[in-house]
Amino acid sequence: FKRDRRRLMQTLINIVVFILILGIVVLIHELGHFITAKSFGVYCSEFSIGMGPKIFSRKKGETEYEIRALPIGGFVSMAGEADNDIEEFKDVPIERTLKGISCWKKCVVFLAGVFMNFVLSLVILIGVYCVIDVQTNTPEIGKVTSDSPAMIAGLEAGDTISKITYDGHENIIASFADIREVLNNDNLKSKNATIMLQVELVRDGKTITKEVNAKYNSDSNSYTMGLTPATRNLSFFEAINYGVTKFVEMALLIFTTLGKLFTDSANTIGQLSGPAGIYNVTAQITETGSISQLLTLLALLSTNIGMFNLLPIPGLDGCQVIFAVVERVIGRELPLKVKYGLQIAGLALVFGLMIFVTFNDISRIFG
Repeated sequence: FKRDRRRLMQTLINIVVFILILGIVVLIHELGHFITAKSFGVYCSEFSIGMGPKIFSRKKGETEYEIRALPIGGFVSMAGEADNDIEEFKDVPIERTLKGISCWKKCVVFLAGVFMNFVLSLVILIGVYCVIDVQTNTPEIGKVTSDSPAMIAGLEAGDTISKITYDGHENIIASFADIREVLNNDNLKSKNATIMLQVELVRDGKTITKEVNAKYNSDSNSYTMGLTPATRNLSFFEAINYGVTKFVEMALLIFTTLGKLFTDSANTIGQLSGPAGIYNVTAQITETGSISQLLTLLALLSTNIGMFNLLPIPGLDGCQVIFAVVERVIGRELPLKVKYGLQIAGLALVFGLMIFVTFNDISRIFG
């Protein structure tokens, strides 16, 4: 009974953390739209976090602030949006609508959510790397896994590997990446249970050689010795550089994924994750108790939401910017029927993809 109660409590904690993470990402995004729209005088009737039925609502000034049941999105209802020409905005002066502000102001409003997501991600990443140790790329050993080939052979934390020899072929080691490259080398893919590696290392200023029986791992299709790289603290400016670099890597992932959709669509689509998959990852990290990993996940999700919204898909922020620029160029508004049709098609595509990846998530989790 106690075990079931603990499991129930952990599940509730996982759900709360999941809702908080998604809620923060959505709140920051919609807050960007809301703040910029209000600063340009645009009338905003609703500011909602979540979708579906309302579970909380309070009106302050001209705006109703809402929390809705499903933590899968949110919105700001602004006068002058293509899909918001409804009765409640009929008496709003044109200068207080999106249609009544200049093109550059529209673009700022549409891109402000993405900007806020990026800022959130950068602040989190820089903050995390200010307080945690990061792995170095030096050939210094940070940790030796218990009962691993490296521990059995006598390798120790603090040793610096300088050379690895296999079957008479010497590999000079200048970084930890070089160690991984040797273990992943196709020349070693004999798929024997173990291979003998001669590892030359420096310990206390002395050069010694150890023989390590590296084990083949079928999951990673490489050999392993049971080593992790050394870690160190970063200065504030190093943390900024490291955080920006990691942010760029996260941001570019979406282009890598999109590229794979064309070159290897069957496998790539099967690897995409929706809310269920995100919940599963969030639960796994929550149960480890690692705050830094949770924050890094939050940064990753915030970056992905921002990049996704930049895509030129009708209904997303990127396409709204395109609409605004096209209207500025042609000197008139696009026909509402065209906008409605494109936005419905875009939203159908997005929700269709979400349903598909959610089905995949559930299949992976319970399959």
